Amino acid sequence: MAGTYFFNKGVILDAVRMGLEDAIEEAADAVAADAKQRAPIRKVFKETKGYRRKQRDLTDVERNLAIKRSTAYYANDEFRMRRSIAHLRYYAKVRLHDNKSANNADVSRKARQVGIIKAGRFKASEQNAGTFRNRLGGFEPGPVLKSKLTSRGKYEVRSGRAVHLAESPRGTQFNVQIGGALKASIGPTPVHETGNGVEAEVEAAIRYAKFVEFPTIHNAAQPFLLPALAQERTRFAHRVANAIKKNLGG
Repeated sequence: MAGTYFFNKGVILDAVRMGLEDAIEEAADAVAADAKQRAPIRKVFKETKGYRRKQRDLTDVERNLAIKRSTAYYANDEFRMRRSIAHLRYYAKVRLHDNKSANNADVSRKARQVGIIKAGRFKASEQNAGTFRNRLGGFEPGPVLKSKLTSRGKYEVRSGRAVHLAESPRGTQFNVQIGGALKASIGPTPVHETGNGVEAEVEAAIRYAKFVEFPTIHNAAQPFLLPALAQERTRFAHRVANAIKKNLGG
């Protein structure tokens, strides 16, 4: 007895395309979530006596990417380009995540919460009692918080550079916190078609993100997007296979 099987090419191709789009969307969401976890938060607190930052050298891939970015950034300024490239080749470092740092997001979480704004009125948290300078966007810290801040930290809090208004999920109030703007700016774009196919992007939509991701002559790098992307690459093929199988009814 012979069996005859029919396959609808259009249905199969549509399922593959939909599966690929679903996988790309899932991957972009995963990269964004991972990057948010890795992204550093503004350093404003005094470290304990004897604390030393942990750093490592750049890998060849990191160094080459940084040099390529610097070359493009200083395309019209040869002196700064040469100085930047020399630094990247011989001196640049990557700062490692450190759970013992006073500026670690988990360690300093309570100190960073300075209050809330609800119905247009500011209420300071008890441990950080101070005044929110709404017109300037800054916060005048109370004595307890002030004793924990570095001189630079005090300036950045008072000027508003380090103050971030995080909207609550319901949108009825804002949490006033020190740092967090970089983390909040990270997110994926919708899946869309390009000349090369279908893609989605993950971006950190804040001006100074590139100076955190890559080293400069002033600061060590604290990469967050590239490591998150590298981590997702190891899972993407499996993610695509599962999505296509699901759309084919498997």
